[in-house]
Amino acid sequence: MKELFSASLLILAGTFCIVAQDRSEIKAEMRDLRNDLIKERQNTSKIAGPIVQALTAADVGEPDSFGKTALFLGIAQSGIVLLDPTCDPTDVGPLGPDDHCIAVPDPSISVPSTIFTNIARITIPGKSVGNIIYAIGNHNVSYSMFNPGVTASFGHLTYSPSVTIESEALLDPTLIDPSTGNPFNGSFTTTGIGTYSRSTTLASGASDFQALSYTRANTLGFSRTFFAGLGLPPAVIDNIFKKPVTIKLNVRVSSRWVDSAVMAFSIRFLGN
Repeated sequence: MKELFSASLLILAGTFCIVAQDRSEIKAEMRDLRNDLIKERQNTSKIAGPIVQALTAADVGEPDSFGKTALFLGIAQSGIVLLDPTCDPTDVGPLGPDDHCIAVPDPSISVPSTIFTNIARITIPGKSVGNIIYAIGNHNVSYSMFNPGVTASFGHLTYSPSVTIESEALLDPTLIDPSTGNPFNGSFTTTGIGTYSRSTTLASGASDFQALSYTRANTLGFSRTFFAGLGLPPAVIDNIFKKPVTIKLNVRVSSRWVDSAVMAFSIRFLGN
């Protein structure tokens, strides 16, 4: 009996360690999501450029874009990101140059945070717009979780898209990216365009399936107000809109107990 009791304690201790580790991962994800929302709200509260017709941010939220006509600037469509037990082409099909597959032979082992960069791109010619480049993202996330074990376990999936903006106007070494403390070196990366995160406790033999299709409009957009929130002076902001801007799509994923997943997104860009 004593040996059985000791074995039970070891099992419980092991379970507690797994749960504690999983909880720490979720806390980190929640912290990142919270920071993204706080950053977007802070940028929205700042005003850049001249006041239009004596309007203020208190009146319309953003004087720079008030009353302007929106222009269609194009679409960037990402490659497909897959999670699969083998990533064998006979199972997942041929992969294009922007597609990626993460092999998950044992879904009980967490897939660490993995970032795929430049899985789509668009270049907007200089002087196309004068005040804002506005992003509307469409996201497709489908996955299957399954716990074949004899005890309950914790499953999760995180899908976090981002974009990298490149411009000659950001090559000045004296311009510092506030998110890194380093020079922009011609580009910066930002999130807040449609993150999805799912966490659940899976009983023994339990499964969880989701097929999601949703839209996330980037409320602030890449506007003069947004760029001013990065600490950029008006002359640099003018040059961003005068010169070509290349926008690259990225995505970060992580998972546990996900044996299959398909993720992709596209962004429609508007401007004025």
